[in-house]
Amino acid sequence: MKRIISLCALAPALAFASCSEPKNPADEGPEASEVESPVISEEAAEIQTIDVGLAVGETAPLQANFATGDGDQTLATILEDGAAILVFTRSVEWCPFCQTQLKGINAIAGDLEERGYKLYGVSYDAVESQDRFSKNQMLEYPMLSDESSAAIDAFGLRDPQYTEGKAVGVPYASVVVIDKDGKITGKSVSGDFKKRPTNEQLLAIVDAI
Repeated sequence: MKRIISLCALAPALAFASCSEPKNPADEGPEASEVESPVISEEAAEIQTIDVGLAVGETAPLQANFATGDGDQTLATILEDGAAILVFTRSVEWCPFCQTQLKGINAIAGDLEERGYKLYGVSYDAVESQDRFSKNQMLEYPMLSDESSAAIDAFGLRDPQYTEGKAVGVPYASVVVIDKDGKITGKSVSGDFKKRPTNEQLLAIVDAI
């Protein structure tokens, strides 16, 4: 029988991709991200995921609503197509770390589907912004829009450090694995938005469930 597992359990064995540090601590805000591009480190550094949001084993908020190019969909409706992996990211417009991650995971969308999981990107950007990014990057998985951050809040993943400006409402950089019945079976929440799991690590999380 396969085990339910979170990335927290894998943290000692797995490392995360690390991006370059900003030149100034103030550069960590979205305005600086617009002009500073991330550089993926050749060496992965271990980090601990933080204990935020719904836990592994809990039921995901099935009535959480997302906007898409095909209209609104609840999480329950999305799960009718099978188990899902939601990659919560800050913004497709101004966050280069997010853009890099979303482009990178495109390479394993097929691998995840072979394992029985549909991949989805989630951000608070408008559908139009997500669609433009998806088309430009030829993403092979859909994006889900949560402009109100209501779904982000339902998962308990809002980053509370932003209280003003355009970053208000962004989630922690997170990955949530949900089975077709709505149970959370895997989870990774990074306290540092510059560090995201690699494709190999995402596949390892799924393979360990």
